[in-house]
Amino acid sequence: MTQYILGIDIGTSSTKGMLVTTKGRVIKQAKQSYPLETPHASWAQANAEDWFAAVTKVIEELTSDINAEDIIALGIDGLYGGAGIPVDVAGKVIGPTLIWMDRRATKETELVKTLVSNAELMATTANLVDPYYGFTKLMWLRDNEPKLYQQTAQFLPPESYVIQRLTGEVSINYAAAGNLAGIYDINKHAWSQSLANKLGLDITKLPQKFIDSTTPAGHLTAEWAEKLTLPINLPVFNTGVDVGPATVGTGVLKPGKVTIAIGTSMNAAVITSTPQRDNGLIIWPYVYKPREYYYNFAGANTAGAIIAWFVREFAAELGNGTQELDVNSADVPAGSNGITVLPYFMGERSPIWDSDVRGTILGISMNTTRIEIYNAFQEAIAFAVRQSIEQFGVEVGDELTLVGGVSGSPKMVQMIADVTGKTVLTTKGGGEANLGSAILAGIGIGAIDPKDIDNWIQIDAEVEPNDQRHVAYNQYFARYQSAYKHVQDFYHENQTN
Repeated sequence: MTQYILGIDIGTSSTKGMLVTTKGRVIKQAKQSYPLETPHASWAQANAEDWFAAVTKVIEELTSDINAEDIIALGIDGLYGGAGIPVDVAGKVIGPTLIWMDRRATKETELVKTLVSNAELMATTANLVDPYYGFTKLMWLRDNEPKLYQQTAQFLPPESYVIQRLTGEVSINYAAAGNLAGIYDINKHAWSQSLANKLGLDITKLPQKFIDSTTPAGHLTAEWAEKLTLPINLPVFNTGVDVGPATVGTGVLKPGKVTIAIGTSMNAAVITSTPQRDNGLIIWPYVYKPREYYYNFAGANTAGAIIAWFVREFAAELGNGTQELDVNSADVPAGSNGITVLPYFMGERSPIWDSDVRGTILGISMNTTRIEIYNAFQEAIAFAVRQSIEQFGVEVGDELTLVGGVSGSPKMVQMIADVTGKTVLTTKGGGEANLGSAILAGIGIGAIDPKDIDNWIQIDAEVEPNDQRHVAYNQYFARYQSAYKHVQDFYHENQTN
């Protein structure tokens, strides 16, 4: 009898689901999109009800043609929810969720620097302070939305909120807790009351049950089992922050590989046995074996997001959007004929940590074409990849595994290989967070042997760098880095909201 596992990924712009067998065969996929609110230049917030509605619709679509009793586990991950979803004592959502992309907590970030030393933050949390982190967003809510903060019984990560609705159980994955930073002691794998006291945060407003991705976070209630036509008491797994399961979806269950995930944002990650402190990285427990392995990453706030913005604003008439632009820009030379783009449309996190900088296009002339600017946008993403992986030092070998929507663009895959000088591997049916969540749930239920995961992941392509273009890109990458150094003072002196 064939048995199935559901993997659900609550993303920034859409929720994606996957139905797989316990042997790794993908049976069906589904997707539901929703809006993102950006009321000010550095703000990004979402409605948690959109996430829950999308999850239930995806599950219904995935399971419509199979026997519900054959589904044995459900794994759910989510975007980094920043401050978390504010819910009252009844579990009702009472305000928007300030997600990872939101950078409004600049004053709070400066306040933290006066309350806690960098040395203590790094020693305790393996991270420093930036508006990216959820604990600064909690401080912003406390100071700017005091009524909402006081009325909030719990701030829940997206996956935790959905799981609480489906099972009645509240938990937080170690990865999500670590990414909140600031008040998470990565040495003890617990909230730090000492840091919370110094920062003036109430940790009772956070989930108190920490859980790993292979232990059931709860079981489906009879009510939701009936509504979704799923088995009563179906084990539901909280698989944490989406980029972790996405890395599992490339077959990474131990240290040694570098994975680049490019969707709305870009994450370059390496798994290690000890945190890579003091490298300007974001660090939290890995979603697999969180007490043994650590997820160390750098990345761009906006990657696929700026391509989507460019298409929407400057190429909306194209039926195939990026596909047509890729074809039309195929012959643009390295360096985009003098155009340099800084992709900092929402400020930037690791490794430059700058909330004030904004997206910048340099080098435009009367001869500049749309496709040259588009090519420069793509180069900016590739340069961000290179800048990120250079933070890893000796941990980076000769290969990178690339996942996410951009891996479907042969042009971008080749460009990343050329810019980094690394062989780029893409996977067939791998690298998706929903696949990683299904794998983790399967391991947790005992239906999948971790040793067999390599058989699930098929390398779709191995793209070698063009040596001549790599040499050229060394020069343009240096120009990209120099461009930021020259414009940063302008943005710091002319801060925008």
